[in-house]
Amino acid sequence: MYQVALCILVFSCNVFSCNLTVRLEQYSPQVEKRPDRSWAGIDYQLTKNLLSTAGCSFKIIEMPWARSLEALAFGEIDMMLNVTKTKKREENFYFIGPFRIESIVLAIKESSKIKLNKIEDILKLDKPIAIQRKGFYGDAIQRLVDDPKNKTHFIQVTDNESKVALLKLGRISGFLEEKRNLMIGNTATPRFEGIWYAPFIIHQSPVYYAFSKKSINNTLLKKLNSTFNHLAIK
Repeated sequence: MYQVALCILVFSCNVFSCNLTVRLEQYSPQVEKRPDRSWAGIDYQLTKNLLSTAGCSFKIIEMPWARSLEALAFGEIDMMLNVTKTKKREENFYFIGPFRIESIVLAIKESSKIKLNKIEDILKLDKPIAIQRKGFYGDAIQRLVDDPKNKTHFIQVTDNESKVALLKLGRISGFLEEKRNLMIGNTATPRFEGIWYAPFIIHQSPVYYAFSKKSINNTLLKKLNSTFNHLAIK
């Protein structure tokens, strides 16, 4: 009888424990890592609000985007933010949300004369554009990236800082970026000083919290989903 009770206790702890690892990356205004190693920023607050309300503790893991998607698929981390839902990603991830609409634009130097009337105009630029490896910017951009004859038009980077540096060095015409980051970041952080965007929406879609199917059980998923819904209607 004692062994049965112990097994039930252990099972209950496994099911209802909620201590998650969350991928974040220092990239103001979304996320800011302060000198005292505490965290701030929009995405940090979203993470804290959702998980603390659900009764979960969390540990932040700093990791580039492409590596993070792989780690999430294998259950090495539990949660990511700002993930677009695709059929391929749904094979490995649970999605909760959406919590915002993402608008992708071409970030350029403020002094640039670049204008876009359609997505294909990117191919006419005299320098390539930078994109995040394994980032998703919509089907139209993906078709251009996948076409071998367009190989020289795109540079794939592994982290956010690289694309900003490449633009400031004059190595690229621009990089694909969330419009909100540029609008807020232009005045909030020196990173985007001298950088604006071409007034053309390349892609627009909802973004979600993504959770690993390898590490999140159904009980916890339901708890997180109900918490999100509760917060969304407050």
